[in-house]
Amino acid sequence: MRTAILIPARDEAEALPHLFEALGAERVRQVVLVDNGSHDATADIARAAGSRVVYEPRAGYGRACLAGIESLRPAPPDALVFLDADDFAAAGQFDVLLRPIEEGEADLVIGEREADAGGGVRWHARLGNRLVLAAMRRLYGADIRDMGPFRAIRWSTLESLKLDDTNYGWYVQMQVRALRAKTRVRGAPVRFERRTMGRSKVSGSLPGSIRAGWVMLRTLVVEAARRDPVGAGTVSREQR
Repeated sequence: MRTAILIPARDEAEALPHLFEALGAERVRQVVLVDNGSHDATADIARAAGSRVVYEPRAGYGRACLAGIESLRPAPPDALVFLDADDFAAAGQFDVLLRPIEEGEADLVIGEREADAGGGVRWHARLGNRLVLAAMRRLYGADIRDMGPFRAIRWSTLESLKLDDTNYGWYVQMQVRALRAKTRVRGAPVRFERRTMGRSKVSGSLPGSIRAGWVMLRTLVVEAARRDPVGAGTVSREQR
C-alpha cells in the first residue's frame, strides 16, 4: 500500500531533528512537511532530512493540512498518515494505524494516546478532548477514546469527506463527517510521550487548550447541525 506522511509544522526547528532521527530508523514512506509560516529553520531541516516541503504562509492547522493534501493530488497515495512534529513516539507505530486499512477493516484509524500519568497529554488538553468525545459518542455512538492528531485515512475516504476546516477543528470535522457518512472508523492504542523541547501551540498552556477546545466544540456543533451529510462513506462503521 502506497503511503504518505503529512506533517504540519510552524517553528519546529528544535523538535524536527529528533523526529526525523526517529523516522530514519523506520521504513518510512513519502514524507511531506507543510511549513505553516515558520520564522526559524523548520523548512531547511525538513528538506535536509529528505522531506518534501510545502509552504502555506497563512496560519491555521487545517490550512496546513489542506495545502499538504493538495500537493499530493497529482500522484495520491493509497493512505495518508497525519503526524505532529513533536510526536517522537510515532516512529515504529505506523503499522498499528495502517494495518487495519491495508487489510480492509477500516477507512480511518485514530491513534488513541496511552502514556503514564506524568508523560501523557496535559490535564487541560485531556479535559477538552473528553468533552468533545462525550458529545460525539452521544450523537453518533462512536466508541473512540481520543481526538489525537496521529491518524491514518484511506485517500479515497479523505477525498470523499471534502474537509475544509482551516483551524483546530480539522480533526473534529474529519471524525464527524466520517461517522455521519458511516465510514468505518476505528481507534488504535498508541504510545505517546509528552514533548520535551519547544512548546505546543495548543496543549502547552491552559489558554491555548481553552481556545482549541472552544474551536473543536464549535466545529462539532456546526457539523452536527448540517442537513446534508458530507462524504460518500463506505458500507459500515466499525466500533471498538
